[in-house]
Amino acid sequence: MRTTSRALLPISLLGVALALAGCSPAADGDSSSSASSSPTSETTAPTSEPTEEDTAATSEPTEDAAGGTLLDGSQEVEIESYAGTYLAPTVEGGVALVEDPAANDVPAQWIIGPVEGGDGYQLTTVALTDGEPSCLTLADGADPSLGSCDPADASQVFSVATLDSPEQVSISNEAGTLAVDAESGSLTVHPDGAEVSSTFTLAAS
Repeated sequence: MRTTSRALLPISLLGVALALAGCSPAADGDSSSSASSSPTSETTAPTSEPTEEDTAATSEPTEDAAGGTLLDGSQEVEIESYAGTYLAPTVEGGVALVEDPAANDVPAQWIIGPVEGGDGYQLTTVALTDGEPSCLTLADGADPSLGSCDPADASQVFSVATLDSPEQVSISNEAGTLAVDAESGSLTVHPDGAEVSSTFTLAAS
């Protein structure tokens, strides 16, 4: 009986030692490291897919352009002709077509805003002369020019009609339709807007 008791004691001690080994810090460390690695995969997954807010942000500018915000006087625009040139003021106080609006001596941007208390639009320069903007003027028998803005001046009041796309427009008033001369590449006036040379494209600058 004494021999049997002595044999059972070491076996019991061995079982206790194995149980303690299962609860050692090394085992805890393995479980914590595996737990800390799982959130990394969870946080990186959403970045691969665009959110609804991102999709809406990329689609809004096109919808705004289609809604006519380029014509409400709140945005500066560049006016590109069908020939790839841009409508721009000159240092002499006139108006011309230039190859690169960014390289023009004066700002080549315009603000197209509705005439207060009437129909039509005025095309106003961003460039200032003596602290005041100028307005595009199209008078009978005269070349396109700039003048002091006057909403009561019929030669400065234009119809801006959209064409095949919301950004493509035709600019006209009682004197005719603003266009590009096919031979000289300069601004001219056509009696109607049937010619492709009277197509201009508005782009927010």
